[in-house]
Amino acid sequence: MTGSFDQFATHFDRFAELVGAPLDAYLASVVPKGGGERAVDLGCGTGRHAALLAPHYRQVLGVDISVAMLELAKARRGLANITYQQRDLRQVRADRNGTFDLIVSAYALHHLDDLDQALWSIRELTAPGGRVVLIDNVAPRPAVPRRWFIGEAVRTLAADLARRRRPPAEAWELFRLNTEPDWLNHLTTDRFLNPTQFTQRYSEVFPGAAFTDLYRSRGMCWDNPAPLTDPPPTMPTRHGRIRDWLPPTQYR
Repeated sequence: MTGSFDQFATHFDRFAELVGAPLDAYLASVVPKGGGERAVDLGCGTGRHAALLAPHYRQVLGVDISVAMLELAKARRGLANITYQQRDLRQVRADRNGTFDLIVSAYALHHLDDLDQALWSIRELTAPGGRVVLIDNVAPRPAVPRRWFIGEAVRTLAADLARRRRPPAEAWELFRLNTEPDWLNHLTTDRFLNPTQFTQRYSEVFPGAAFTDLYRSRGMCWDNPAPLTDPPPTMPTRHGRIRDWLPPTQYR
């Protein structure tokens, strides 16, 4: 998998530049306005989203398994408060790295074979009062056939040209990126949750999360409750005694 992403680093970065505006807008809408101390982008790729977080957080950590992706990130988006590290995102753990005020991961988690465990680890990384924003692809069936990607590339090209959504040269460039044979080979190896499965699986770990439908993907935004700042009230037990009242533990 690492070698696959190394092969497509430049391809992926240009593709994200051409089609990434809606995702950037979604992220801008869910990043807390006041920012915070620490943020992490799990599966940061070429650093587009880490760079979006950098103005709002004092420290941003971007991790990815692909050396080539990280080299592009450092060259093109090497800001002073971003640290890029070559690591499996599952190696970022609260007991080693502490907690974060914001955790972002986009289009990375479907590559893992232990999604549920990864989601729990992400929850443990979240500081009290922190936020988790996770985006990933969804599809009606786990495997999307090659012919669908080619057909979608044709439909996108036709719409771009007919509606003048982008300059013609850029529309054709995107079409070539979408239909590059090795890129298609890569895409057809991916396996996805459907939208209902996505909501169910993610809600089990992040109850009360808000979900947003994006193009061929779904976004999740969840806030970790802040700790109580006032002393807990006292309540009588069923036996008539008084005990300190503690909130129920969060679902685990």
